[in-house]
Amino acid sequence: MNTRVGVTVLVTLFVLASIGPVAGVHGAGETDVSQPESTAFQQDQIDADEVRMDVFIHADGTAEWTLEFWVRLDDDDSEAAFESLQSDIQSDPDNYTTRMADRMADTAATASDATGREMTVDGFEVETQRQSLAREYGIVRYTFDWHGFAAVDDGTIRAGDAIEGIYLDDGTRLLFEWPEEYDLETAAPNPDDERDQVVIWRGGDTDFVSGEPRVVLTTGTGWSSMLPLVAAALVVVGGGVYGIWWYSRRDRTIDRSEVPGTDSGTQSVSDASRADTEAEPSMDHAEKPTSESEAATERSEPPNAAAVDTTLLSNEEQVIRLLEERGGRLKQQTVVEELGWTDAKTSKVVTGLRESGELESFRLGRENVLSLPESDGSSGSSDDVGGEGGEQE
Repeated sequence: MNTRVGVTVLVTLFVLASIGPVAGVHGAGETDVSQPESTAFQQDQIDADEVRMDVFIHADGTAEWTLEFWVRLDDDDSEAAFESLQSDIQSDPDNYTTRMADRMADTAATASDATGREMTVDGFEVETQRQSLAREYGIVRYTFDWHGFAAVDDGTIRAGDAIEGIYLDDGTRLLFEWPEEYDLETAAPNPDDERDQVVIWRGGDTDFVSGEPRVVLTTGTGWSSMLPLVAAALVVVGGGVYGIWWYSRRDRTIDRSEVPGTDSGTQSVSDASRADTEAEPSMDHAEKPTSESEAATERSEPPNAAAVDTTLLSNEEQVIRLLEERGGRLKQQTVVEELGWTDAKTSKVVTGLRESGELESFRLGRENVLSLPESDGSSGSSDDVGGEGGEQE
């Protein structure tokens, strides 16, 4: 039996350390610099097995936070407790978001005093979800915006000082993500995992000291980012110089061949005429396979063969496009794997599409399945969705 839960899921403690040392006096002439004070906020009724803090840092310094509390549903008691909590949140979400907003407002105020930047938090939302990976989990997810989280200066973003010294216990991770147009210049301490535009630190493997965590992001305006443009310019200039040289040499050759009364001129004209006469049949013969090759290419290319540049698509458009490619139905976990997104980002995009009526979702066994409206998924891949039927969410 899972002793962590009874009728409700219990309490997890989340600690965000305030910035800067606090001086304490222990005696005459003796001053000690203690560890940073901690501003704690706890979310009632959640005893999470995993805590995930995903922070997307925007170019203006605002951070989009996603806090996920993962509870392992490994017996009847834990499932019943999560279902009770899920029902409470769905019936009165404001009760949960208000408490979280109050605690985070205090945390942001402390960070603002320490960094000297104006900070506010808003846009609080809460939702619940069940997720099947190797095990069954219940997830409580908070999202909010932290304005002024990062410092921005002339195309450079510095983030992390607002949560300097944050404590990560076992089962807790911190993820920083940023826009594609920025490059990672430095990250401290060394991340436990690094991907495109993402660094991850995991509790148990990482202890943040003064000045950590810290990331510095730049827009890549240095010479390294300009090398492709320089190389392309050199190719264009080089091609132009070669073309001018070739045409001038050709003109000089023709001028010499047209001088009357010289043997070399007569010989050049004769040789050129003979070469033209001999070349004509071979050129006519060469045109045919070229035309046939072009015709074959035209027949082999289907209409609208040009690939879609996914960087020009919004997150929502990428999900809809993937659904259409898979026949209108696929598992939500497939979206995570195909698009390389985090579970939190995928869930947020899917929730928005579901609320706008652009897709539907239901449970199939332990999997969340997405489908386009009025799509029976009959043409979808069997690898994406197995079996028939499901419980509509």
